[in-house]
Amino acid sequence: MVKVKYKNPIWERRDRYGFPISQYQYYTGSIVSETPGEMYLKSDKFLHCLAKASIIEIDDSPVSFDIGEDKRITVDGSKGNKYLVERVMGIDSCSCPAFKFRKRCKHLLHLDAA
Repeated sequence: MVKVKYKNPIWERRDRYGFPISQYQYYTGSIVSETPGEMYLKSDKFLHCLAKASIIEIDDSPVSFDIGEDKRITVDGSKGNKYLVERVMGIDSCSCPAFKFRKRCKHLLHLDAA
C-alpha cells in the first residue's frame, strides 16, 4: 500500500467554484500498472489513473517523473506514406495503421533518434 499526494487538476480554476477546492488530493492503494505518463493505483473501491506529471509525493517522499520534452516528427513509411509520430507528456503515438492496431510500431524508434 502506498500513499500518493497528487496536485488537484482544478486547483488553477478554483475561483470558478462556489465551494472550497483543496490544492492536493491524497490516494491510498496499490500500484497495479504504469505507463510513461500515467500510474494506475487501485484502492478499495476504485482504480485511479494518475498523470505522473501531477504526482508530488509517494509515501511522504518527494518524487519527480522526468518525462522529457514533447516531440513531433514526420516519418516516411515503407510504402511512401507520411506519418506523424509524437511524444506528448511522455506518451508515444503514431498515425500509422500498425500503431492504431497494436499501440506500438517501428516509427516510434525515430523519436529516440531525433
